[in-house]
Amino acid sequence: MPLSVNVIADQGNALPTRPGVSGWSEFPAVYIAPAGVYGSPVIGMCAWRSFLVWVTADRKIRAMPIGGGILELSDATDESKLDGGLRPSFVPGRNMLVIAGGGAMQKWTGAGVSSRLTNTGEGGDPPNTNQVVSVAQRLIAAVNSASGQLWWSGPLEEYENWDMGTGGSSYIQAAAKPDPIIALTDNTNEVFAWGRDTLQVFAPANLAADANDPNNLLDFAPARTANIGITARDSICPVDDTFIALDRIRRVVITDGRGYTDISSQVAKLLRDFEVVDDCWSFRMRYSKWDCIVFIFPTVGRGLIFNAKSSRWSEWQYSIEGSNPSPIPITSAYHWTEQNVFLVGMSDGSIATLDDEATTDLGFPIIVELVSGFQTHGTTQQKACKTLMLAYRAEATGGNARLWRRDGLGAWTLTKQIELNSTISTNKQIRSIGVYRQRQWKMRYLASDRFRLISVFEEFEPLGA
Repeated sequence: MPLSVNVIADQGNALPTRPGVSGWSEFPAVYIAPAGVYGSPVIGMCAWRSFLVWVTADRKIRAMPIGGGILELSDATDESKLDGGLRPSFVPGRNMLVIAGGGAMQKWTGAGVSSRLTNTGEGGDPPNTNQVVSVAQRLIAAVNSASGQLWWSGPLEEYENWDMGTGGSSYIQAAAKPDPIIALTDNTNEVFAWGRDTLQVFAPANLAADANDPNNLLDFAPARTANIGITARDSICPVDDTFIALDRIRRVVITDGRGYTDISSQVAKLLRDFEVVDDCWSFRMRYSKWDCIVFIFPTVGRGLIFNAKSSRWSEWQYSIEGSNPSPIPITSAYHWTEQNVFLVGMSDGSIATLDDEATTDLGFPIIVELVSGFQTHGTTQQKACKTLMLAYRAEATGGNARLWRRDGLGAWTLTKQIELNSTISTNKQIRSIGVYRQRQWKMRYLASDRFRLISVFEEFEPLGA
């Protein structure tokens, strides 16, 4: 299927519907639209201690313990809000939660409002940064400049020690190429500095001397470099010890920093045709029976789902009516494993959940659409379609699945409206569906019909030129 919307192609080639969005019972209803008071999209979430902490696009920070009320971690002062204009990155430490989003870093110690992260030692404040990570008990930040520098704090989680004299803080420059650091990520014990043209990996170095500055002792040193550049900072998704990201030439690649594999051949044309991809963000949907990477393109209003188990792609859309999809209201995602809930931040400022049993997105119907390519069966001769056999499973009664066809780029012709029932397995035969040289098929149904297409088989007879 060149176009499979709102399904996830599984290992058995069946097409079950993607998860829907349901309300989260823990989130207070008073804050949910239309009566809600937030109205600013949730752009990042993180669990720390017993709290869920999140940031909204207006840069305000909030927290909520399970079973408790929402805590406002930002007041009227700018110093209590997240600085910058980017999506947040979180480092949950033992004594504080550190957040970065394109400006000065923020901290919260579990009580009161949040505040700026400062330097308690000698020297200036920590750098403004687009992203922050933690490796080897140090906070590591990419400096907001074209310098390509990484700064790290003092040892043993001294996150407020940025004294580069005697405090143990230091820096290094990502110098494989003179491209600025766009994103910073980490795995078990390495730091990944993503530039526009290159990816450079750093590893703990046991106080080695900097080759560019012998007076500077390094706690991290270059380990390897790859020619992988990115422009969509938030498309980088950690997958165990590797990362999947949309690179600057619009490929989706999986890499461990040593090499890479392009996994986007099935959707290469879609990615090329998207008007804007720089605002792409991604998340790993690993829960229930799924292990997928989801890429959301807010400007385009479409998403792409890569099923890691079947290596097949499909689309995530909110509405497929008309020529332009509606904006996807999901603005962030977070799997809170301790609570066994997959949370999604919404554009209205509320927090909901992904629900494998839901057939709507908070009441909005999920429409499934499957479109084939033009079928020729290896010959341009005329062919008579004698029988089309649909094998499917329907778990509901009273729904409809509609089948269309067209033999050129003109309008679609409704071929059959299939009345669904709750039979465990059903085969539907449609006989004598005309003569064609090439034919394209389309099927559409609602997720609430709980329909699952298993296979399609056509019996045809060549008629000659």
